[in-house]
Amino acid sequence: MHDCQRIIKVLKDDPERKWGFVIYRCTYGDDAAWERFMTHMKMRTRLNLRRVEDYDIYSRLAWTVIEDPKLDEADDDVVRERFAQWTKTETDYSFGTARHQACVLVRKRYLDSVLAGPPPEKFDAKSEGYLELVSLHRDEGWTFVGASALLPRIYTLLEGPGWHNFALKRGIANP
Repeated sequence: MHDCQRIIKVLKDDPERKWGFVIYRCTYGDDAAWERFMTHMKMRTRLNLRRVEDYDIYSRLAWTVIEDPKLDEADDDVVRERFAQWTKTETDYSFGTARHQACVLVRKRYLDSVLAGPPPEKFDAKSEGYLELVSLHRDEGWTFVGASALLPRIYTLLEGPGWHNFALKRGIANP
């Protein structure tokens, strides 16, 4: 099943459900760079979803960004704890969705890699721009993921086959 078709099925089953990863901003000091990063991610995601004509899943995508200067250069354990707290208070909670299984951590070097990589109009097949995906479960840890593959590919793999089918101990997951 195509990545978007899996998401469409979940969204049609629950018209109130949102999808997309929670993003933890862990770099401060350059708000303009952060805005360029978010614009890049939104444009790349929209382009990844352009093939879906019969159902608008982009409008159901929640760009949930947690911004707190106390998270500046926070490590994955701190972000995991904050994410665990978020999942307990989120009203759209569902154990079965990727939205509640992992979150995205953005440090300065990840933001810089995305902005220095290919423009959002070009799919970054080499994962020059990458992010850190942090599992809710400490034993699964974290993995680097190609920014261009984050939505919908990584999201769908996490929701379907699961963490161990794409997460790498070394390197960048870009399935």
